[in-house]
Amino acid sequence: MSDNLTLKGLGGWLIVVAIRLFLSCITSLFLILYSSITFIKLANLTNSIFYIENLNWIYPLEIGMNLIIIFFNIYLLYLFFTKNYKFPSLMICFELLVIVFMLLDQFITHQFTSFKIESRDLFHIAKNIILSIICISYMLNSKRVYNTFVNGHRKVENYNNVIS
Repeated sequence: MSDNLTLKGLGGWLIVVAIRLFLSCITSLFLILYSSITFIKLANLTNSIFYIENLNWIYPLEIGMNLIIIFFNIYLLYLFFTKNYKFPSLMICFELLVIVFMLLDQFITHQFTSFKIESRDLFHIAKNIILSIICISYMLNSKRVYNTFVNGHRKVENYNNVIS
């Protein structure tokens, strides 16, 4: 019984989860900045031999996906620090969303441009899938997660009174 009490609070491996959230937010901000600069430069190359077809709609799509990731990330950080009960399930959704966005981005870029999928892209995707699997299993199996994220959960005193 005392072991469960010690596994409570924003400590242990949850610090790694917080760092992952912060780094994801910063990375998405840099990707938005890079995509925006490239999109502006692309507008000047429409009559050039360096022009690549379909990038004029792919870059805004990437910017939109990164904005979704950033807003979702900020919401997750809020839930994390308030120890809200919604955090573990939404963190799992976030991990899956990031993987889906990465795969969608690679598919769209490969299908609609002359860019080829490189081994570093595949390594980056594989690395993120492995990290997501680790994070999801931690969210599902950790006693610390179970004991920490309890705030905001409506408590039902007597189940029979609720039914009647």
